[in-house]
Formats: sequence, structure tokens, C-alpha cells
Amino acid sequence: MKRIIFILGILLTYTACTNDVTFNDPSFQGIKDGITWRAIDARAILNPDGSMTVKAYTQYEEVTFEVASTSIGTYTFGVDGSNVASYTLNIDNNLDSYQTGIDIGSGELKVTESPSVSGKLSGTFKFRALNEVGEDVAITNGVIYSIPLQ
Repeated sequence: MKRIIFILGILLTYTACTNDVTFNDPSFQGIKDGITWRAIDARAILNPDGSMTVKAYTQYEEVTFEVASTSIGTYTFGVDGSNVASYTLNIDNNLDSYQTGIDIGSGELKVTESPSVSGKLSGTFKFRALNEVGEDVAITNGVIYSIPLQ
């Protein structure tokens, strides 16, 4: 009887353990207002002039990066107009837009995997963008992993 209880205990122990592993491949996420912001869709677009557009979406939000190149490296936001980060919130056609620009906002996109080489974009990002009345939005600790080319 003790053997049966022992064996049942072992079987219960092993059957109760599961491996619930979830992979976010591809992934685009960061921290916005202290909460994880995760895109439900993201893509990288190579433009004819050699620049790159990165778009990430949630149901009501969109993050867009316009950077001068697809090369591996760091692209700084808020210095000039060649690299721009923007955030848009659209709920019931009420549009609230935030953007970096010449001496407006700050941040960077670090590209660690070039879509022009591998067909996928990976890297890290952070930015702070402003709207027309000077309010800001910031996303920090951003990670981009294997975003496909469109």
C-alpha cells in the first residue's frame, strides 16, 4: 500500500509539472509609463533612397521610426530631421501624435541586425517625443527582435 501511494505521489509530481514556454518571435516591445508596451504587429520597410521605416502597432497605438540607413549602428533621435521617432494614439478618431525632430525630443535606435543583410531587423531603442502642446511620451528599454521586411 505504501508503494502504491509513493508511486502515485511521484506520478502526480511529474504530471503536474509543465513547461509553458512562450516565444515572441518576432517581437517589438518597451516600457511606456512603467508598463510593458508590446506591439501586436511590427515590420521594417526599406525605402528606395536607402532609408528605413519601422512600424509597430497595437490596437490603438503606433510607433514609427524613420532612420537614414539600414546599416548596423546607432541612430539618434531629436538632433536633426534624418532620424525621427513618433508615437500616435488613435481612439475613436481622436488622434494624439508625438514626434521627435530638430532639437525636439531625444532617443536612439541601435540596429544590431540589418534587414538589408538578413531580411530581419533586431536592435534596441528608447525615445521621448513631444506633441504640439509640449506634452511628452517616452518608451524606454525597447527591444526589437527579428522584425521581418515587408
